Amino acid sequence: MTMHDAITIGIPVFAILLGILFNRNDVRRLEDKMDAKFEKVHSEIRELRSEMNARFNAVDAELRYFHGVTGKLDGRIQAIEGR
Repeated sequence: MTMHDAITIGIPVFAILLGILFNRNDVRRLEDKMDAKFEKVHSEIRELRSEMNARFNAVDAELRYFHGVTGKLDGRIQAIEGR
């Protein structure tokens, strides 16, 4: 087999095999499944982020309330001590 024969037979066969490999429907189905899984993960991350923000807002509100109460108590203590 000469180099010419190997090239004239090998390159078209190689191109056909690559075409079959890259044009398979199961690869497209796999990509679709992966896209669906990634979208599910992204939606779960969005849900967790919104839940975390809600919890941080609740903690922030509690701390603001606590700070307000302690400020009032400090004022009362100073008023009592001033008498």
